[in-house]
Amino acid sequence: MRVTAGRAPGARGSQASRAGLGPGPRDDPARDPVLTAGRGPVPPVRWVPALALGLGLGLLALGPGLRRGFLLSYDMIFVPRQPFTATMSGLAGGPPRAVPSDAVVAAAARVLPADVVQKAVLLAIFMLACSGAAALLEREHWLARLAAGAYYAWNPFVAERLIIGQWALLLGYAGLPWALRSVLAQQVVSWRGAGRLCLALLPACIGGFAAMSISALVTLPAAALAGPRAPAGDTLAGAGAGAGAGAGAGGTSRPAGAALRVLTVLAVLLGLSLPWLVPSLLHPVYDAPSGVAAFAARADTPFGSVGSLLMLGGIWNAQVVPAAYGGAWSALWLALVLVAVAGYLACAGPLGRRAPAARPGHQPARAARRGWPGLGAAAAAGLVVASIGASEPGRELLRAAGRLWPGFAVLRDGQQFVAPLALAEAAGFGLAVAWAMQPRAPGTRLPARCPDRADGLRRAGGPGRAGRPDRAGLALGLLALLAPVVLLPGLAWGAAGRLRPAWYPEGWLAAARVIDLSRAQGSVLLLPWAAYRQPAWNGGRTLLDPWPRLLRRPVIWDDGPQVGDAQLAPDDPRARRLDGAVRSAAPLTTVLQAAGVRFVIVDAASPARARLPGCTVLVSRPGLVVYRVPSPVGGSRAGARRAAATGERYQLEPVSYLLARSLADDGIEQLKRIS
Repeated sequence: MRVTAGRAPGARGSQASRAGLGPGPRDDPARDPVLTAGRGPVPPVRWVPALALGLGLGLLALGPGLRRGFLLSYDMIFVPRQPFTATMSGLAGGPPRAVPSDAVVAAAARVLPADVVQKAVLLAIFMLACSGAAALLEREHWLARLAAGAYYAWNPFVAERLIIGQWALLLGYAGLPWALRSVLAQQVVSWRGAGRLCLALLPACIGGFAAMSISALVTLPAAALAGPRAPAGDTLAGAGAGAGAGAGAGGTSRPAGAALRVLTVLAVLLGLSLPWLVPSLLHPVYDAPSGVAAFAARADTPFGSVGSLLMLGGIWNAQVVPAAYGGAWSALWLALVLVAVAGYLACAGPLGRRAPAARPGHQPARAARRGWPGLGAAAAAGLVVASIGASEPGRELLRAAGRLWPGFAVLRDGQQFVAPLALAEAAGFGLAVAWAMQPRAPGTRLPARCPDRADGLRRAGGPGRAGRPDRAGLALGLLALLAPVVLLPGLAWGAAGRLRPAWYPEGWLAAARVIDLSRAQGSVLLLPWAAYRQPAWNGGRTLLDPWPRLLRRPVIWDDGPQVGDAQLAPDDPRARRLDGAVRSAAPLTTVLQAAGVRFVIVDAASPARARLPGCTVLVSRPGLVVYRVPSPVGGSRAGARRAAATGERYQLEPVSYLLARSLADDGIEQLKRIS
C-alpha cells in the first residue's frame, strides 16, 4: 500500500485530535504562518484592524503636526519642491545618506504638495509597522495580534528616531516584519518569491543604506536558518523518519537549500541597494575616527547602556529622548520588555523548541511551531553590534574597522541595529498576551513548551475544544494593547509638542530662485559653518540646514555635526578642503574664488560680512543675507575652468525657461497653499 508523504501523519493527527491527545487541524503545518507565508494571499480583511490601529497610532503620534506645513526636526527635512540634482543621486561627493529617499520624495512632490507627502510617509510608517508585526501572529487572537503591532509601532526606538528625523530608517524598520514573512515563504527561491521579497523590501530600498542594513540583518539569518521547502500536503521536508536525513524537498540537501535561499536574498538585497551602493563605490566614504565615540549608544535610563538598548532606547543624542522617559517611570517599560523577552524565549525562542516526547504510534510533535527562524539570531546580533560602542575596547575596535574599510562607518550609530530586537520583542509580547488571555482550569500548569493556540486551548478547555478568552482575558488583552501608549506618553501629540508644522519664509524661497536664475557659474557656500540651525520661523527647533535641498546648484556646507563637545569633520570632500579656511578668521573672498564659489548664504547670526571683502549683497531679508562673490582674477573663463576642475560647474539653463518655470512654480505653490 502506497501512502503519499504527509497524508498518513495528517490522518493520525486528526484521530489524535478527536481523542484530545495530539495535534489537530489547527496544528496542520499547512496552516502554520511560517510555512504558509507566501503560499497564498492572506485575506486583506484580516489586516484591516491592524492597519486601522497603525493609522490611529500615527494620528496620535503626529497630533498637531497633521496641520498643513512641514515638520522640520533635526534630519527630517522636506522642502516645497526639491530639484533633481547630482547631489540627490549621491554623485556630487559625500556619503549618499539620502539616496534614493530624496529622489522618491521629490518625485511624489510633483504630484501632491510636499508637506502632504511628508504626512503620508509618516503615517505609512506606523501603519506598515503595526500591520506587519500583527501579520507575524496571524493565528493568534486578534487582541494579541494588535498588542504586538502596538508594541512594534510605539516604543522608544520609534520615538527617538522620529524626533531626530530619521524617517527613512523608520521606513525600513516598518517593512522588517513583511520582509521576514517573505523570506520564510516557501517560494522564496523562485521568480515569484523573489518578486514578493522585492516588494516587501521596497520601503527599505526607499529608505537607503541604513534601512537596507537592518533589513539585511534580519533577512539573511532567516534565509540561512529557515527550514527547507516542503511540498504541498507534507509536514516538514525531511522531517519524517527515514525520509533521507538532511534531504529537503525535491531531493535538495538542507545545506544546498539554505545556500540557495541565502544567495537569492543576497541578490535581492544587492539589487535594491544599487542606488546608494554605486555612489559609495565611485566616491570613497570618509570615516572620521572621532565619530565612533560621538555616535556610540548611551544610557537614557537608569539601567545603563545595555539596559537602555534592551529597552529599545539608548540613542546617541540626549536631546531627542521623548518626554517622561528615562526616569523612574521607565522601570514600568522595563517590566513590559521583560514580559516580551520572556514570551519570545518561551514561545518562539530556544525554550519553545523543546517538543514533548511522542506517544507510541504517533508522529513526534514539531518543535518551534511558531518560531521565526533567524529572528532571534538577528536580534542578538543587533544588540551586540549596538553595544560595541558602549565600551572603550569596543570603540577602538570600530576605529580599527573604519581604518580597514570606511564602509564600517555604518556601525558607528549602533543603536539603529536594535531594530530586529524590537521585532522579536513585539512578537514575544503578542505571544505572551495570547497565552495569558486563555482561560485555564484550576491547577493547569504551563507545558514544557509554550503551546500554540489550538494545543493550549485543548489542554485548558478539554479534548477537541478550542476555548475562547473570557471577560478577564479580553480585559487583559485590551490592557496589553494600551500599555505601550500609556507607558510612553512622550511620543503622543507631536512628540509632546516637538513636531509642529512650519512654512519656509517667502524670502528664503525667493532667494533660492534668484540664485538659481543667476547667469553666474559656480557653487554656493553656507554660513555659519555648522550643520544645524534653530531658526525662529521653526519655533527655535533644531533642523538640518535645508539649503542643499532648496537649490539646484552645488552647495558646500559643513555636514559634519557637532555631538556634545565633539565637532566632526565634514563628510563632503569639498567642505573638508575649505574647512580650515572657513574656521579661521582670515578673509574668505580669494579662497572662495579659487574654489569656484559664487554665492554665500548667511542664514543665521554670523560676522560674515567682514570676511567677505568685495562681495556684494544680492538678497537681504530678516534672518537671511545672500552675497555674490566677484569673478576671480583672470576673467570669467578662468573661474569657469576652476569650477569645472573641481567638479562644481553649474549647467546653466536658458534664463527665459528658468523664469517661466519659476513663475509656474509660484502659481502651483499658491494653489497648494489654498487647497
